[in-house]
Amino acid sequence: MKIIVIRACAIGDFVLNLPALEALQESQPDSHFTLIGYTSTLDIARDFVNVAAVHSIESEPWRQLFYGPIDGLDFDHAIVWMKDGSVAENLRKSAIRDVLRADPFPETGHAAAHLLRTLDLQAPELPDRWRPESDRVVLHPGSGSPSKCWPFFEELANQLGNACFLIGPAETEFNTGRHPRLENLTLREVARCVITCRAFVGNDSGITHLAAHLGVPTTAIFGPTDPGIWGPVGRRVSITANTDLRAITVEEVYRQATSPIFGLKMP
Repeated sequence: MKIIVIRACAIGDFVLNLPALEALQESQPDSHFTLIGYTSTLDIARDFVNVAAVHSIESEPWRQLFYGPIDGLDFDHAIVWMKDGSVAENLRKSAIRDVLRADPFPETGHAAAHLLRTLDLQAPELPDRWRPESDRVVLHPGSGSPSKCWPFFEELANQLGNACFLIGPAETEFNTGRHPRLENLTLREVARCVITCRAFVGNDSGITHLAAHLGVPTTAIFGPTDPGIWGPVGRRVSITANTDLRAITVEEVYRQATSPIFGLKMP
């Protein structure tokens, strides 16, 4: 069963899409996915479902789908999570008979649950890849927007004592003080790194979503974004939320990071 999936989105949005892909894989065990979107983001799916290929939506021939069909496509099904219906229509014109298009964003409820509903599938069992090998707590101080960044990560690291900072391209200027830095990692390398730590603390970011989905004890700090829609999904997740991020104290986050919640959580 060859399935093409069109999903061009940020890391966090795609991680919330993984339960839908995992459920589809369970319902069709012989299926293989060709993923079209942003390759650096979609590549993480290789660790969760059968991926035949990953292609950039901006590369040929795939970008042609925005304005016309592509000759010679050989897929049994297509799933297009996009608001615009033109790509789905051009896949139909490319002789793929079974094409599903759905809005990637929910009108109500959690995003992960919405994406499952678009496939009429139940939530799968969540992954449990956590294999702690050290007492290290990984802190990720960045996010896609400065308004989502909690300002007290260095103070938290000083209290923890055993902290290290995961630094991405947006956080290269962040002062980690005397604490170690992990940087220049691919998403799959990040995944292999965080599954061995004791706990993870991060803002509303794609990396926080990834840590949570892997089953790592995750403390997620949310400010302007509604966690009821966009909160991370995982086996061991605790969310601290306040629209005023400065009102979330170091002591509050410290208590959660040192006493992880191990309950199964799926919206």
